[in-house]
Amino acid sequence: MTQASYSDTSPSSIESFGRRLVGSTVRKTKGLKDIPPEYLGESEGVHTKGTFGNLVESFYYGIDPGTQACSPDFKDAGVELKTHSLTKGRSGFSAKERLSLGDIQYHEIVSEIFETSCFMRKNRLLMLISRRHAEEDLLVDARIELANLIDFNRLPKADQQIIQEDWNHIADKIRNGQAHLLSGSDTRYLEAATKGRDGSVRVSQPRSEEPARPRAFAFKAGYLTSLVRRYLNDDAQHTEVNQQEVISNPSEIDDRGFERAVTERFHPFLGLTIDEIEDRLEVSPNRAAKGYRATLARLMLGVSTRKITEFERAGIELKTIVIHENGLPREHMSFPTFKYMGEGGILTEDWDATDSDEEADEDAGDDHAIPMIKRILEDKRFLFAVFEKDSGRERLAKVMFWSMPVVDIERYVRPVWQLARDCVGSGNLGDLPGARFNHVCHVRTHGRGRGLDTLPTLHSGQQTRRSFWLDKHYIQGQIAATQ
Repeated sequence: MTQASYSDTSPSSIESFGRRLVGSTVRKTKGLKDIPPEYLGESEGVHTKGTFGNLVESFYYGIDPGTQACSPDFKDAGVELKTHSLTKGRSGFSAKERLSLGDIQYHEIVSEIFETSCFMRKNRLLMLISRRHAEEDLLVDARIELANLIDFNRLPKADQQIIQEDWNHIADKIRNGQAHLLSGSDTRYLEAATKGRDGSVRVSQPRSEEPARPRAFAFKAGYLTSLVRRYLNDDAQHTEVNQQEVISNPSEIDDRGFERAVTERFHPFLGLTIDEIEDRLEVSPNRAAKGYRATLARLMLGVSTRKITEFERAGIELKTIVIHENGLPREHMSFPTFKYMGEGGILTEDWDATDSDEEADEDAGDDHAIPMIKRILEDKRFLFAVFEKDSGRERLAKVMFWSMPVVDIERYVRPVWQLARDCVGSGNLGDLPGARFNHVCHVRTHGRGRGLDTLPTLHSGQQTRRSFWLDKHYIQGQIAATQ
């Protein structure tokens, strides 16, 4: 028991004490007494790594921030304390980063089961404290928006099933000697996130001589956002109005798993023409509208909103692909444009940068970021709805989940990114890697052209926006190789 007025053996008492912070700050709630000068702007290091988590643990709750790998912070209560940052946009509050939930112990997890795993022993009860991100504020002055106890056993049944399915997938991959092939895109809500500052660090793994990057369990930012909004009543209604769920009956996941349950929604429509699909659905969307096929795909899923709840939480993106009579997709697959320079630009990226193993990653002050294209390809999973042209008519030919293999990201995307970064840095944009570079990934313009959609460069003035693209031949090969 600390000098704080709560019981460290009672989850409800820990939660009640945390809720004193909501709508206030650590400075106002705790007072200046016992808060060290580095948190008060009186010395350097105010925004050093992990300081907000340490601030709450050490100087609000009065506990030792160092805990054993499989033990929660409040051992006697079984409660793990987690802090993170929120940003606020038009859709309400969103998690700024994923939420780290402890290191993955490669050599131990192979003999574990989910229910009694290190992950569950540590994270079954999470005391989640959410602060509003404001770079200009001292951490002691950050406004606390949420303090809630998250009980795994009280999450919606579908959430529990997906998290368990994710954990099992990660564990199975490690058991198969494939820890080096783990990727955030493998799973939906719970991921194996990279950790540490040095992306070159490798550790041993069981059942393989191939070393693997250290990783930690983490809730994806999308899923963490859904948890936060679930407890912030002012955003709950907005979320419900603008999103719909695909899987409303958890038994569908019990029987088939999430991805199979989703793809089976399309089975009645496979082989049908667009006219026949519309007739069966009794709909007539505007075929001239941008994203018409995506709208039709969502209707086949039974969803009428543009956003799908499970997809938003899991970082899944629906892509429609049209295959021409020559067997190739109509176009290459594009990604968001990148900045040439400045904050968030390609020149600030480092391929070997990693995510932090601390919850306060945004306070790190690191000048190097994970490349945007790498993060997208490693984190995002795609749902392809493939239409094939047949005698001038389009038929739904295939529906599949896909993520780019880690080996392909390293072998093909990395050299394209590296050359692109070098060209931007030297001002030689004419040497950017084109479609013939490796027939997998390339860089090309991605704007309206004619000077209408440009960004500043380091040496070449304003230039049309560019982005990374995956080659249509590569995409066709991936579609053909997937059963």
